[in-house]
Amino acid sequence: MKKLLCTGLIVLVSWVAAGPAAAADNPEAARDLLKSKIDSVLQVLEQKELSDAEKREKVESIVDPVFHYDLMAKLSLGPGHWPKLSADQQETFSRRFIQRVKASYFDKISMYSANTDAEFTYDPIRTRNGKVHVPLQVRTGSNKIEMVYKFYRTGDSWRIYDAEVNGVSIVQSYRSQFNQMLKEATVEELLRDLKSDEEMQ
Repeated sequence: MKKLLCTGLIVLVSWVAAGPAAAADNPEAARDLLKSKIDSVLQVLEQKELSDAEKREKVESIVDPVFHYDLMAKLSLGPGHWPKLSADQQETFSRRFIQRVKASYFDKISMYSANTDAEFTYDPIRTRNGKVHVPLQVRTGSNKIEMVYKFYRTGDSWRIYDAEVNGVSIVQSYRSQFNQMLKEATVEELLRDLKSDEEMQ
């Protein structure tokens, strides 16, 4: 198994995928889904014959179905700003936000090297207003990371709309950053700031 750097591990556990089993009415299915798919991501990262680009493509094919990126983008901007954007601005923000999140995840994953194992401990799930929170502890040596993945049911699957890392919500963290930026900048300036390197070339 590949060596897991602390920050990279946070991201790795986040990258999981949804499957048909998620359609089960039992909310335990969300935790079972999370547990079963972590191995899929690890297996991809262990394939030394793959380039980084190939690994990223495979990992994204695993994780994209479970993360509701569009909802995460909308929540990260918040009700105070999202409705003020035009349809074109909303589409541009969502696309660039998703690119930023995916790039950040994979950059951390790429820091892995060999010969250290990680221990995953799943705590009892919590349900709230039809949503399922899946607590998880990840230990690497003397380091412990506490996480909570927040699922909601949509159609026949469970999807993630937020995650907490050591008590800090990813969505809320982005929202705080964007709120601060929009106190001093326009939406168009924010969109330019989110532009990826590929778009700038």
